[in-house]
Amino acid sequence: MVNTTDDNIRIRYATDDDLETVYKNQARVYGVTVERGDVEAWKRRVRTDDILVAEDISSPQHPFVVGTSLYYRLQLTVPGGARLDASWLAMIAVSATHQGRGIWRRISFQGFGILQERGYPILCGVPTQPAVYDILGGGVASYARTYTIEPRFTEMRAKPSLNRAREIDATQAERELPPIYDRWCAKTPGALSRDRAWWADYLEDRVTQRDNGSELNFIVHPEGFLTYRVTGASPHAYRRPFGNVLVQDFCPVTEEAHTELLATLVGMRMFDNIVIEVPVDDPFPLKLKDQLAVRTTGLQDFLWMRIMNVPKALSARTYSADVEIVLEVADPLSVAGGRFLLQTRNGVGECTPYDGPADIKIGLGELGTIYMGAHRASELHRANRITELNSGALRNLDAAFATESAPYCGTLF
Repeated sequence: MVNTTDDNIRIRYATDDDLETVYKNQARVYGVTVERGDVEAWKRRVRTDDILVAEDISSPQHPFVVGTSLYYRLQLTVPGGARLDASWLAMIAVSATHQGRGIWRRISFQGFGILQERGYPILCGVPTQPAVYDILGGGVASYARTYTIEPRFTEMRAKPSLNRAREIDATQAERELPPIYDRWCAKTPGALSRDRAWWADYLEDRVTQRDNGSELNFIVHPEGFLTYRVTGASPHAYRRPFGNVLVQDFCPVTEEAHTELLATLVGMRMFDNIVIEVPVDDPFPLKLKDQLAVRTTGLQDFLWMRIMNVPKALSARTYSADVEIVLEVADPLSVAGGRFLLQTRNGVGECTPYDGPADIKIGLGELGTIYMGAHRASELHRANRITELNSGALRNLDAAFATESAPYCGTLF
């Protein structure tokens, strides 16, 4: 696989011999220290036919890697609970010595072409530069809100009469967490699948994964779980500060589990603060006696996505209203765009290519955003990012794409 636009740069699939170099290239670009345990854990999670490398072959006898691109294979839960095959874009990194030579663009577009051939309907990721995703036809697909509470000043509005949450160790977590997560993932739009290699990496809990925090702690419930670390704790402290609890995963499958896991967190009165990230519509503050005890300390985008196959994606999710609407979709890469008829009846959608006049003009990135429910179409219209061509079409689009819950993704690859 050779791209001849620059005779000194060759793009090809990685081999097993390249894997450590690929990891080191990414780590160097982002300023991360390379540890042997991290490299070996990462190797167990990747396939060489999902990795592209850009090689400088100006000296044919001594080629060296100057750029990398990697995709993880997974599934994305969409509104209604269907799980679509998706590819997570990661590790697009170009060495500082080779910036400005078009390598990033070449390796990205070649990767897109491969995914198109493989038939992935969704490309997703957490971009370090969201503007790049926008250029490539991606749109924000989920947000997360971060709350900070002081547990010693916080009480539940209605304490559960029975709390079924319990602490477990890492060995038990390896057995109990994955099936509970799969249930939570199936009901959470925006959630991503986690395979065995992902869990093995996560639960190995190496020092390099802790960001100066404690080892992972696990609290499991029959219908959910949470994991957390403690930062700033001293083994000899007898007065405050005693440290902060940083929740890593909060995955309640039911409202009962949500309440009981939250009550467990609030009961950790020894600690100074509890920091937790949840979906933007999570009822977390409403379950406390004093909402002023909860401070919003962060609101940020997380998952971004590019729809690679519009008919397949739009036919997979459920809808909240019966509509018949024609979308003119603009793709900056001129691959996935076109005019499509979306017909929804009793929650089920069918999307097909169409030659007639359009009701709505929309970018591919904006379509991804309303598809997941991160924003309503009317919001994007007010921002001049959607054009209504027929009166009433925007209202119908809002009604059809309305979701029961906000999308949320807490998994990083």
